[in-house]
Amino acid sequence: MVDLAFRQVHLDFHTSPLLPDVGADFDPDTFAATLKAAHVNSVTVFARCHHGMCYYPSRIGPVHPGLKRDLLGEMIEACHRSGIRTPVYITVVWDEYTAHEHPEWLQVSPTGVAGVTPPFTSTFTNWKWLCMNSPYMDYVAALAEEVVSNYEADGLFFDIIMQVEPGCLCKYCLDGMVAEGLDPTNPDQQRRYANAVARRAMARLTEAVHARRPGLPIFYNSRLRLARDRESGMRAELGCESHVEIESLPSGGWGYLHYPMYSRYFQTLGSDFLGMTARFHKSWADFGGLKNQAALEYEVFSMLATGGKCSIGDQMHPRGRLEQAAYERIGAVYASVEAKEPWCIGAKPVKEVGVLITVEGWERHADLTPEEGATRALLECQRQFQLVDEEAEFGDYEVLILPDRMPVGEELAAKLRTYVANGGGLLISGSSGLTDGGFVLGDLIGAEYAGRPAYSSHYFQACPELGLPEMDHVMYEEASLVSPLPGTEVLARIVEPYFERTWRHFSSHRQTPPANVSPWPEVTQRGKVIYIASPVFSAYRKHGNLIYRKLIEACLARLAPEQVVQAALPSGGQVTLLRQEERLIAHLLYYPIERRTPDLDIIEDVIAMPDVRLQVRTGRQPSQVYLVPQRQRLNQSFARGVATVIVPEVRGHQMVAFEF
Repeated sequence: MVDLAFRQVHLDFHTSPLLPDVGADFDPDTFAATLKAAHVNSVTVFARCHHGMCYYPSRIGPVHPGLKRDLLGEMIEACHRSGIRTPVYITVVWDEYTAHEHPEWLQVSPTGVAGVTPPFTSTFTNWKWLCMNSPYMDYVAALAEEVVSNYEADGLFFDIIMQVEPGCLCKYCLDGMVAEGLDPTNPDQQRRYANAVARRAMARLTEAVHARRPGLPIFYNSRLRLARDRESGMRAELGCESHVEIESLPSGGWGYLHYPMYSRYFQTLGSDFLGMTARFHKSWADFGGLKNQAALEYEVFSMLATGGKCSIGDQMHPRGRLEQAAYERIGAVYASVEAKEPWCIGAKPVKEVGVLITVEGWERHADLTPEEGATRALLECQRQFQLVDEEAEFGDYEVLILPDRMPVGEELAAKLRTYVANGGGLLISGSSGLTDGGFVLGDLIGAEYAGRPAYSSHYFQACPELGLPEMDHVMYEEASLVSPLPGTEVLARIVEPYFERTWRHFSSHRQTPPANVSPWPEVTQRGKVIYIASPVFSAYRKHGNLIYRKLIEACLARLAPEQVVQAALPSGGQVTLLRQEERLIAHLLYYPIERRTPDLDIIEDVIAMPDVRLQVRTGRQPSQVYLVPQRQRLNQSFARGVATVIVPEVRGHQMVAFEF
């Protein structure tokens, strides 16, 4: 297995056949020299784009009419001469040329639209969708075989491996569902079949490629998702691909929570992975758009901080030119990555808190509000965490979180009971584990379900031990009512409003003021299990109320008081701890994120933080502590298993090594 390169560029080239002189300005030596100067050691180059055009002399697919050279071959040869790897890009489902030539191979949406995209659409996602259950896949497989037979590709990147939600209803899929005894009118069975179609397509392509190039690295894009069960999750697909690439352009619709959340799931699956952002101000093919230097630094260094490799997306001009200013910016970031690489190779995250994934099923765009809320809160609490599915090793974590609406079946319940019996802590919130018969884990929670409240928002009073301000704190989300059992400690109680606000009964501008402390608890604790009656993680994601994070933080402190790492950074700062053989590596990040447009977060400034106190629970005294990559040694103190140092300055990203 070839290790992923740390400094990659994913080079798009979706070029309309309407454009002339394609590749006319391409110079292979200049191309490779530009990449080399930018410290790039792997570039994904293109065999075939979303327009369906080939960029090499194919005997199977249409060669771009404006192309007069073997662009793919020249790129590969020039890069290999410079020691740069060249995985090759092949589009799959989006293919305009084939959609026009073979409309019978188009996917059909549940609303009856052939090709999924309505006619006369010219937006970012206007591409027509081909069905992976049709003879179209014979064509794609033949193209892949042609590429790996004729070129020394260092891997294949198959893009857009997806069927329309909940499933394609073309004649091939309808016939296939009927043949397998499925009901084509049932959305759940449509999803199941669509998922199987995609997996069969991936297996077929992998088999075809490896028959000619055994072991060649392969990745299938557009399949990444969070799902709690094996049938619909990612574990069942990892055998078809060599690694994972987390496409995550924060300014392109993914947002700044996406990569932190997804990377912390893929850390658990055992595959090598990289993060993929882009140099664009907005999203793919934002010609003339250049990402702020600070933003590109933060996005790339976050990949290192989570144990990932790095990829920056670009799109080459149709005439074959790379944008020099873009590669100067990429080079500045990748020079830093190259200097830090020795302390990143093989580094794995230190585990502290596991967040169970609530989603089951095949929907790629499922509501992840509880997971997003947990991600934001735990980043700000500086807890080391991962998102875990039901097959994870729970014993690796001091605390497991079941956020807001986690379904709990018999098998998972038994696994959680064993985990708690072995000393693990549970933080459960909202309706997690709730069924028609009450709480599945009621014996662990130490409470019985008593129904829904008569009000959509309420207040809560916390006991002094939680360290929250003494007042009635508003909770904007509806709670579950529970009755504590004997021996269960009540840490906070629900305060009811005077009445539920309606058009006839209201007071002032918003929720009705608090009235009486109720008998219902907001927070309970029984041994190593804490229950919060409200969906506090979703509430924090939706409303950003600091008191919700403080409540989460206080509960975690009761379950796992010995936090693994802490750094004196603002709440927008982040600290992660990775283990690399006989050393621990702390990554400190601080790049302020601002919402400056209605739909775009901006990072522009790097604010230096002087004299940052860093504490790491090392368990034994390090032989030395030093800055990475500067190798500047730091004075340390050590007491009760914790090593403490003062980091002279955190300017964006600073790594600190603890050697043993």
